[in-house]
Amino acid sequence: MLLKTFVFAMLSCLLFVGSGKPVSTPNRLVGESPAPVDSLASTSTYYSIRADTRKCASPMCGGYFVRRVNQPLTRCANGKSQKECYVASIDWNGQAEIDPRQALLRGSLITRGDRRGKYGILKVLESWKAAGSGNNETGTFFRVRDRGLRCIAAPCPTHHEAKLNHTASRNIAGVDLSAAQADEKATSQAFENMTGPDGVLLSGTHATVSGPAGRSQMLKASQFYLRENAGSASKPCIRTGCSSQVCADKEVITTCEYRTEYDCYKKAACERQKNGECGFTMTPELAACLKNAK
Repeated sequence: MLLKTFVFAMLSCLLFVGSGKPVSTPNRLVGESPAPVDSLASTSTYYSIRADTRKCASPMCGGYFVRRVNQPLTRCANGKSQKECYVASIDWNGQAEIDPRQALLRGSLITRGDRRGKYGILKVLESWKAAGSGNNETGTFFRVRDRGLRCIAAPCPTHHEAKLNHTASRNIAGVDLSAAQADEKATSQAFENMTGPDGVLLSGTHATVSGPAGRSQMLKASQFYLRENAGSASKPCIRTGCSSQVCADKEVITTCEYRTEYDCYKKAACERQKNGECGFTMTPELAACLKNAK
């Protein structure tokens, strides 16, 4: 009985069904439930943006052109649908401000007016910044998350993709970020972020992969985007506290007793950490110093 159970478990990890194409029954492990369908509400209102370089009086010119990614038309603030919409300005709404050439923004198109008339405004809800070098966003835009699934044979449906501004979603056999030409730190951050609720946004195309477990699709990114922390992404981290023993983005008042371990922080890097908070970066040298100080 135990042998039969073991064999069935092994087959469940090795065998795939389906063609790997974006249909209602995408590739999945035998016995695995179908991929969840992401709601439109969770993937909608993502815009690419470019600066308006026309020469005329503001706010008629000098703003931005925005378009909904993955869609041929965008519904503008005035109710008309066009390939892209002009907005006079961006309301960052407390979100991190990003260079338009590197931005992928989630938000809403609204109108505001003054004595000169009414104009479209993009009110930002999420700021995402391109991590790769250059402007390489070709292909389709997706949100990607790591499912936490690992198999003993490839291909394995390790990730889940949801098409932005769309309801299409499915499980895929991994993600390749190399073509985005991002540095090692950004690439490492992207794979870590994929395990969180926000995941990573990327543009790219699919490629067929084969292995002992059959055939499936993987996603090759031309560009990927990391979410910038609301309001604090541009604020520098500073050393503060009575003995400069605290790393924060604002002044902090502490008591002034001296401790030996405070000397360890003098050479440590005070910078924003992976969780978005300021802190001293833990290195082997800092860890050893703190251990010896105690």
